[in-house]
Amino acid sequence: MYLSPQYYIEIPATITAFTNIYLAARANIWNWLFGLVAVTLYSIIFYRTRLYGDMSLQAIYFYFQIYGWYQWRYGSEKHTALTVKRMPKSLYLITILVMGSLFGAFIFILSHYTNSTTPIIDAFTTALSLIAQWMMCKKWLENWWLWILLDIVSVEMYWYKHLYITAGLYAVFLILCCSGYRIWKKTLQHEASACVKKARL
Repeated sequence: MYLSPQYYIEIPATITAFTNIYLAARANIWNWLFGLVAVTLYSIIFYRTRLYGDMSLQAIYFYFQIYGWYQWRYGSEKHTALTVKRMPKSLYLITILVMGSLFGAFIFILSHYTNSTTPIIDAFTTALSLIAQWMMCKKWLENWWLWILLDIVSVEMYWYKHLYITAGLYAVFLILCCSGYRIWKKTLQHEASACVKKARL
């Protein structure tokens, strides 16, 4: 099996990224710290493999790690920690439109201004990741739906790019995201039940 030079950067990137998702699946605020380290390492990997959409995404992710920590810590209406919620249905359509616009814009940029070898998939994962990360910052349950789809697509893309460790990591991410959805859903149901009991007192 061919091992690319970035193989050795993938190891610490894999460990920190795994820890990031593992903690996020359990709604642990420390996931954002590991996310900062992971996005820094992956920006180097994606530059070397000419996945420019993913590379630029890491800079935005870096901001999201800080924003997400702040939101989880102080983002409620009372300036206290956020709880798991469902995404408002009124935002479904606008979110789809924004993602479609981002997808189209990234395809154009990657096809005309870079030498990306996978512009369509790269653009799709970039747009999907941005929306999913924003939704996670808001602690909306539905963010896991997008991450699950992203992981499925990413496994194939990274294997094609000879990033075997990263491909394996995203396969594990897929399992973690399914677990995260289940845990967050149970948390949401528990909080809803607690609110009902409190209202009856």
